[in-house]
Amino acid sequence: MTSLLVFSDLDGTLLDHHTYSFDAARSALQSLKTFSIPCVINTSKTFKELIILRDELGHQDPFIVENGSAVYIPKHLSLFIDEPLEDCGDYWLKAFGPTRKTLIELTNDQTEKYTFKRFSDMSYQDLMSITGLGEENAKLAMQREFTEPMLWNDSNLALNALRQHLDQFDVQIQKGGRFSHLMGKHCDKANAMLWLTDVYESQADEKITTMALGDGENDIGMLSKADIPVVIRSPVHAPPEVPNRSDAWLTDAYGPEGWAQAINLVLSKQGIS
Repeated sequence: MTSLLVFSDLDGTLLDHHTYSFDAARSALQSLKTFSIPCVINTSKTFKELIILRDELGHQDPFIVENGSAVYIPKHLSLFIDEPLEDCGDYWLKAFGPTRKTLIELTNDQTEKYTFKRFSDMSYQDLMSITGLGEENAKLAMQREFTEPMLWNDSNLALNALRQHLDQFDVQIQKGGRFSHLMGKHCDKANAMLWLTDVYESQADEKITTMALGDGENDIGMLSKADIPVVIRSPVHAPPEVPNRSDAWLTDAYGPEGWAQAINLVLSKQGIS
């Protein structure tokens, strides 16, 4: 039997877009734990947000934060990694890009050319109003390390112009469900997924099959590189196209309900459930 490694987006995928609930996915999540299948969270959320969410989810596996900017590996997993990593208490940290401070400095002189509002320009009350997050979660979302989300209120043409300007500094802009994210050029959900897959593969006795689930434009790279790409249907936007992957699944149900259907189907196809 082939080993399975699951990579999952959160907002609009494992978490409901409007309520942030994961109730519809609880049973499928438990199935993954029962069969010792790692479920790696691969999200735009921050380390601080994930610590609380992982507790709610009962999550014990590695997690990827801020759109692929860094991987956190719980030390209790005893995964062998043949490169120097940063020691972060209970976790090992692998970072792929520059700090948030650098990203803010690089866009300070662009605020008069284009219409956008970065997290650093907002109060936590602003973020609560935009996202529907509660006060505590909004404050956690603003504690970023490697990326700077912004509310883009200008044209796509303008966004591409800013992208071209930042390219010389090895900085990119990725569009997510609500925000556009400033981040290092090599920070990408796909790169982080492939790096972590190599870590698992180096210690596996059998071939690893990767399954990725996501609903937004910032998930396309991850979906395109996975063995089993699953596009989760969204109630607020059209499903993203996954280039050159005619085998990508599109769920019938939205958010966590669609997530659970896809997980259960794969477990069934693999003869696990």
